Amino acid sequence: MKFYHFSEMPYPYVTNELDEKYRGMRTFLPNRTYDPVLGYELYQRYLDEYEMADELGLHLMVNEHHQSATCLQVSATMSAASMVNRTTRARVILLGIPLPHRDNPVHVAEEVAYLDAISGGRIECGFVRGTAVETYPSNQNPVHNQAMFYESHDLIKEAWTRSDVFSWEGRFYNYRYVNVWPRSYQQPHPPIWVTASAPPLIRWTAEHDYNLAFLVGREEDTINIFRIYRRAAAEYGLPEPGPEKFGSMVLCYVAPTAEKARQMGEKLMWYFTTMNPRQKGRLAPGYLSPSKSVDLLQGKLGAVRALGLDALVDAGVILLGTPDTVIKQVERLYESTGVGNMFLMMHAGEMTSNEVRDGMVLFSNEVMPAVASLGEKWEDDDISWRIANDKTPVGNTLSSSVS
Repeated sequence: MKFYHFSEMPYPYVTNELDEKYRGMRTFLPNRTYDPVLGYELYQRYLDEYEMADELGLHLMVNEHHQSATCLQVSATMSAASMVNRTTRARVILLGIPLPHRDNPVHVAEEVAYLDAISGGRIECGFVRGTAVETYPSNQNPVHNQAMFYESHDLIKEAWTRSDVFSWEGRFYNYRYVNVWPRSYQQPHPPIWVTASAPPLIRWTAEHDYNLAFLVGREEDTINIFRIYRRAAAEYGLPEPGPEKFGSMVLCYVAPTAEKARQMGEKLMWYFTTMNPRQKGRLAPGYLSPSKSVDLLQGKLGAVRALGLDALVDAGVILLGTPDTVIKQVERLYESTGVGNMFLMMHAGEMTSNEVRDGMVLFSNEVMPAVASLGEKWEDDDISWRIANDKTPVGNTLSSSVS
């Protein structure tokens, strides 16, 4: 099993009054509340922690969000460039690049190929649709989000795998010629990940034999989502996917005592409290299907955000406790889901750098060695059962999340 250190690099210096006034810190908080000096200090701290994670044997995950105080990573490729320059061993996964929010897919192909070239093949590339609320700053028509995702992906894949100049005449993108330099170090291209929780996108990911990631979801949802992928892979005639094909992002903190872990768990909850429920009325029309939009407004989606700390730990959304406790939690998630990659958010909000570092060291020294062998053997009994008995088309399984 592989473990990745992840921080959204938040700007936590926002008062509750401002948070409430502007309906949360995501997208709508005016940037006059940002102090450039504090921002500089935060960036240096976060990059130092990523460098330490590499030294501890963890891999690294970066992402991007836009016009948000909760995430100062404005470009996954720029963040990855910072990591590559500071590290020597860790694989760096970009999870992910919101393709519909990027104006030029060819530039994405170039940037990822460059990162892979200068890192000697340490890059893994993740593609995402982007969050619904960020459709406003990207100025893209939300109705076309999914279609733009697919076409952008097709163009990037073609740019990576074609060895000659070609033109592209599509619905959303048009280029007289495409000829990406440099080529990536890993051939034909870096490993591709897709984050998904909606059955159609899960099926598409399985059809392309890409790796599937599910971010911040309950154990039961993770089981269902990975199972949809396995069923689709079987229908497409692909080998049964092993744990290495699946990734799950969880919040995590390891402490010497249960009391200390509890204290840090309360700080991790900052990540959920910044997801202001009042923002759901500002979701761009057309991003979700009509039925999903109704479900969201009625509170049937995003239920994870409403859970308390204990419920989140029980649901497998947060790994929290002493080393022995977290070892058991990792083993439980592996046994039930078959996940082979865990993306660990070990920092949120106003946690100090020392607190983050202490948690990383304890996880690296005590937890990782105990679960290192996980991922070698795992089999989903559902595959053989489905082939023999299940005639239901893949994609009818209900998921509580949307991507």
